[in-house]
Amino acid sequence: MNKPNQEKTVQQKRIDILIRLSLILVIVTILFFFVVKPMLKRDYYFEVGENYTFENLGSQTGRDSFDVAVEGEGIDAVASALGSAGVGAKTLLIYPLSDLGQSIKNTLNTDWSEDFTPTGNSVSSDFFKGLRYKAGEGSNLDNYISEIIKMTSEQKNLTILFDSKVAGVMKQNGKISGLTVKTPGETRNIQAERYIDASGSGEVLKGASVAFTKGYGDIGIEDLYPPVKLNFTVSGVDNTQIQKLLKEQGTMINLLLKSYKTGDRDIGISGLSVSDQGNGSVIIEAVTVTNVDLNDEQAVKTTYDRAKKECENFYSFLKVNLKEFSEGNISVAPEFVMSAPNHFKGRYHMTLSDVLTGKRYTDRISTASRPVTLVMKDGNRYLLCNPKTFYIPLGSLIPEGVDNVLMTGDKISASPLVQTAINSNASKAGTGYAAGIIAAYSISKDMDIPMLIEDRNLDTQQEIEKILRKSGIYMSDIKEDITSITGDWSYPYAEKLINLGLLSGGVTNDFKYDREAKNKDMAFILLNGVPRVSEEAYNYKFDISVRKYLNEEQLTKDSFGEIVLSIFHKDGVKGNYYTEACKLGLIDENLQGRLKNKSVLKLSEVYYASVKLMEKLTGQALK
Repeated sequence: MNKPNQEKTVQQKRIDILIRLSLILVIVTILFFFVVKPMLKRDYYFEVGENYTFENLGSQTGRDSFDVAVEGEGIDAVASALGSAGVGAKTLLIYPLSDLGQSIKNTLNTDWSEDFTPTGNSVSSDFFKGLRYKAGEGSNLDNYISEIIKMTSEQKNLTILFDSKVAGVMKQNGKISGLTVKTPGETRNIQAERYIDASGSGEVLKGASVAFTKGYGDIGIEDLYPPVKLNFTVSGVDNTQIQKLLKEQGTMINLLLKSYKTGDRDIGISGLSVSDQGNGSVIIEAVTVTNVDLNDEQAVKTTYDRAKKECENFYSFLKVNLKEFSEGNISVAPEFVMSAPNHFKGRYHMTLSDVLTGKRYTDRISTASRPVTLVMKDGNRYLLCNPKTFYIPLGSLIPEGVDNVLMTGDKISASPLVQTAINSNASKAGTGYAAGIIAAYSISKDMDIPMLIEDRNLDTQQEIEKILRKSGIYMSDIKEDITSITGDWSYPYAEKLINLGLLSGGVTNDFKYDREAKNKDMAFILLNGVPRVSEEAYNYKFDISVRKYLNEEQLTKDSFGEIVLSIFHKDGVKGNYYTEACKLGLIDENLQGRLKNKSVLKLSEVYYASVKLMEKLTGQALK
């Protein structure tokens, strides 16, 4: 007969609790080591790369024969070389300066922050995050230089030619067959299976006769380039005291900066950014220069001399007005921080609407997230949009007319409006690293680079994305909700204006579709849009007929009709302007239907009408 259940003693209960706690501890330990710790490592220690080694690489013999040859001096050049060498490719970096830190020293560019979405999510590659982590997560340039030198010196598959310049490009049957490279001691004939142009000016691409546009010429704004910056070092100061000053006296500092006058209409003070370099030294970013022709070396040099003088004057002003700077000594950077002057034609051309909506290309190879700005010749700055996660497609890195070359940096095939969003060190590093891996991959698979993006090779594109993900390139599977941007009926027309830089969504990407319009809304679009589409259609009579509507009055149907009649030179019309414009066929039936029973136009109707009017005026379809 079984004994009846007996109540457990206090000691037995304690043993049970200890057993349960032990089991929980074992489970927590397992979760930490196999789930949590790997995630922490990936997010904070950045052990970059999956240690891929592709087949059919590294067999090139001879000192001038390589799998991949990279030309350039920026972080994208270094990243490209490390990306290809890291997967087994015999790689050459043709570096035009004397050491790997020279490019950084020349510009004093302190932009080493990650690319963050507006919601605070980092989309930078593990390659860049790892470099930042090892360099101390700050803006100390010596730390970055040391880490870059260390990374390259440890890569056995990488050869670097310093003080070297590409003097000639040989092209045969749609491929580059070799480069003539001048080094300090000799001229070498370099041959490679794949080439990567990671230079700022695109010398290899030019040598291969790849078509390009200058500055903002692609959107009809001739002779306009993004602004340049000139930074300077100040030694003999206390950064702790300076940072305390900036934090506690921000309002006073802003008023002080506004009181400073440069005396040069093209040079301005954009703020006061101070980056600690250690040992009583800081780098100051403040001086910005507009209207510089980046393709004119003499103009750049002349402008540099003016900007250098302004840096010295500005620092003298700081010394007099702020005791924290009174004992410092200034040293101006030898070169501007500036964007690439040209945009080369590729197999795909990125548009601003691609960036704004985060277009998910099948051949996406890198991710970025930066605000998009446009500075006009008059110095006015517009925040066109503030995109979340957006992607860079492989097609924009493949130049048209050459089958064995990739291009990196902000000179890739993209609208110049996109340039401000992709020219960060973070974006360049990620794109460059991906380009190096892809160049090696194409050799391994014996595929010309353009074949990788063909529709019939979607499985190849998926494999490349998988490899890039495991190599630390950020790729989000989350689809952003963009219906607030694309959901309005007029978006296809707003998109055309966006791609011309005619609409500004600001920080919130709000194009205010339902807001009642003012006369100036339509007048601004027409005055700026027509010359960007066709210089021939823009004349004095057109200008004066539209400019008088740059006012705050509501855009009624009648004033809209008056504008339409005026720009098509239908003078002397009597009666209701809107009705007469409709009778003359200047306002289409679709818009007439939307304006039925309305007295004032909304911005959505302005976007539609502006596109239709500009196409009619110029005879060109807007893209």
